Amino acid sequence: MSSASRKGYRSQTEAAEEYKKRGWEVFVPQKSKYSAQDIFGMFDLVAISPDGSEIHFIQVKSNSTRGFLKKLREWRENHNVKKVEWRLMVRLDARKHKRKWKVYQ
Repeated sequence: MSSASRKGYRSQTEAAEEYKKRGWEVFVPQKSKYSAQDIFGMFDLVAISPDGSEIHFIQVKSNSTRGFLKKLREWRENHNVKKVEWRLMVRLDARKHKRKWKVYQ
């Protein structure tokens, strides 16, 4: 792991701990050497507030935004989320079911 990677990992870990100290649950995707780790190609962490009323998508940077603020503004303009739904999708056994998925809302 390069020193830049270690610095980024350390900053990401510290950011997650800041949220956890305030009672938030934090999801950090597993690193993979075969694909990008970022959520939606943009964020390092996802955190949900203690009461479940807020979700934060977080990109962690060290010392500089290096043009990230522009990228974030563009992403937000292109993803004007108006509704969030929670779903459970269960893959059914094709030998026993005609449908491939059972979806619960």
